[in-house]
Amino acid sequence: MNRLNNCAWIGAESETVSPIILRRFDANNVKKANIIITGLGYFEAKINDNPVTDYCFLPVASDYEPRDLTLCAHKGTTGTTTNRIYYYDFDITHLLKRGENLLSVQLGNGFYRQEERTAEGKMYFGDVLKCIYKIVLETENGVIELCSDGSETYTDSAIRFSNMYLGETIDYTAKLQEEKAVNIFPAAQTILSEAIGTPDKVIRKIKPIKIAEIDGKQIFDNGENITGVVAVKTNAAAGSVITLRFAENINEDKSLNFSSTISSYEATRSGELQIMKNTFITDGASRTLLPKFVWYAFRYFEIEGEFDEVEVNVIHADTPVTSTFTSNHEGLNFLYDAFLRTQLDNMHGSIPSDCPHRERLGYTGDGQICAPTVMMMIDTREFYKKWIQDILDCQDTNGHIRHTAPFMGGGGGPGGWGSAITIVPYAYYKQYGDTDIIEKCYDSMKLWISYLLSHTENGLVTSEDPGGWCLGDWASLDKMEIPEPYVNSCYFVKNLLLLEEMAAIIGKDDDISYYQELRALTEKSIVDTYYDAATGHFAGGGQGCDAFAVWCGLAGEETVKMLAQEYTELEYFNTGFICTDILCEVLCNYGYTDVFLSLLKSEKRGTFLYMKRQGATTIWEYFNGRCSHNHPMFGACARQLFQSVLGIRQREGTAGYTDVIINPVKTTRGLKASGSIVTPNGVIAVSLDTTGEKPIVQVDAPDNIKIEIM
Repeated sequence: MNRLNNCAWIGAESETVSPIILRRFDANNVKKANIIITGLGYFEAKINDNPVTDYCFLPVASDYEPRDLTLCAHKGTTGTTTNRIYYYDFDITHLLKRGENLLSVQLGNGFYRQEERTAEGKMYFGDVLKCIYKIVLETENGVIELCSDGSETYTDSAIRFSNMYLGETIDYTAKLQEEKAVNIFPAAQTILSEAIGTPDKVIRKIKPIKIAEIDGKQIFDNGENITGVVAVKTNAAAGSVITLRFAENINEDKSLNFSSTISSYEATRSGELQIMKNTFITDGASRTLLPKFVWYAFRYFEIEGEFDEVEVNVIHADTPVTSTFTSNHEGLNFLYDAFLRTQLDNMHGSIPSDCPHRERLGYTGDGQICAPTVMMMIDTREFYKKWIQDILDCQDTNGHIRHTAPFMGGGGGPGGWGSAITIVPYAYYKQYGDTDIIEKCYDSMKLWISYLLSHTENGLVTSEDPGGWCLGDWASLDKMEIPEPYVNSCYFVKNLLLLEEMAAIIGKDDDISYYQELRALTEKSIVDTYYDAATGHFAGGGQGCDAFAVWCGLAGEETVKMLAQEYTELEYFNTGFICTDILCEVLCNYGYTDVFLSLLKSEKRGTFLYMKRQGATTIWEYFNGRCSHNHPMFGACARQLFQSVLGIRQREGTAGYTDVIINPVKTTRGLKASGSIVTPNGVIAVSLDTTGEKPIVQVDAPDNIKIEIM
């Protein structure tokens, strides 16, 4: 239901960088008051200069309105998306005063009017920022509704430049324009939906440490790679310029190193290097300087200019961590801590992004590989409910699932990316026991299967839409060698296996035989094309590709035994981000958790401890340090800390943690580990100690969970 019917979209001229919409209204004898509101791209609403919420960067990101998708830089982008804008309902009773009140709504560009980064093409939605609202006053004499209607005025703000990727310029000396009448805009061709998901907020604060001063620039270290903003207190004289820049790394002389957070000189419309920056021009007043509609991803930052104090506000989605883990194994601890930090840094606007600086996009590949782990470790039930809706909204009429959701361009492949339409809802069902999500997504999953079938040759998935990307695995230490059709066809089989299970769960039994027949044909094509009986390997056996065959049911114990031997000798991950997760899952599922532990103990190039030895506090995009240093995808294997090291597994055929088997690894001598997860039925905590003659396992779980300890 659209609760903003009869309200108008209002806004300023397109030239206004960050307009402030003003509405004065009387409030007398009010018993209760609410405001229903949204704005594009971001909005900050205040009543009598008091914020209506402590959430920031609202509304959560979505495919807001129709746009010309042919302007996307990645070919093969056709069709349409389902467009949706989320609105919010806030109680404002406590903010009102008797008599005249003032509603002010400041607007920011966000993704809606992001015109600078063009690596993915011209992906922004509109040229004009706008808002829509309804104030509902319950008075002693009845209900009064005040809708946005064009009677408002607007003025500009001190924000002179604002861009998601480049930062903000705020000039407190700027002379603001006189109030003008707002413009009314046609109703957006979109769905207005009551908000779901988990918005951003300031989660915690850090006192950074000054580590250097270079050419008048003071360099600070957070001690960890975070997302957020820096609050700068200053009494600088009017007209002073204070500039901040942000990076993940530093050079030997402790100057900022931007190599991991920028793309190229051509990545912005203006030709500027994509460096995150704040510029403030002071007016002589004592102020705390903060950007309003941007956040940054950084461990280090520099300040040039006069200031008194500095503090870092860590900002990400308001998703509490619901797991604990500690051990006497450095590699296990680093994987847990680094994955959590990396994932939280990549949770903004209720989308799981690939990185929080260079791209900031909800890549379905990164998102689907991490989803089961994130749901296990962080309270993300509402977060993923919204992102699953994004995946559905960006499905084309021919069934194609795009590589980012909401769709913002980007490349990928039909297996590791598009299969988010089946894998993420299935993971949601397994974590929360929610069959409604399967019901909601089932028809879209079937349409996706039809799409994959239409892109097969000789029983193998070989393409996406004409001209589009068709990746298999990605981001391996050395050049990716696994054939793309092999990876995508294994994913096709896995999709069908999941659909057989989900069809049975929701009573779609008539579909099961079709999935089974289609799966048998695809399995035969994979075996005929890629299996070498003489060696026992699939597709040559390199870069862990045998793990794909085990994962989708084409191979078993003998193949896993070869994988275990190979990675025991190799002692590092030569795999892409998809196979890294699948390899760890396969090894642990078949009882080779010791091999998983040995890979986490290794410090060779191509391991997590190698990253740590280079100073990492978050997980890199590539094991060799190329590109972003804040990419969660390789850390998806962290769920094995709980499933395989601590041995917390749901009994096959169950969901929502009603029936659990506890079977920790007991063959690794000298290991001490303990941890917990919050399930829909309560907390399960396990501790393991193999330092004595016999392994000691302790379990704490609620009585309403059926537990078997092995």
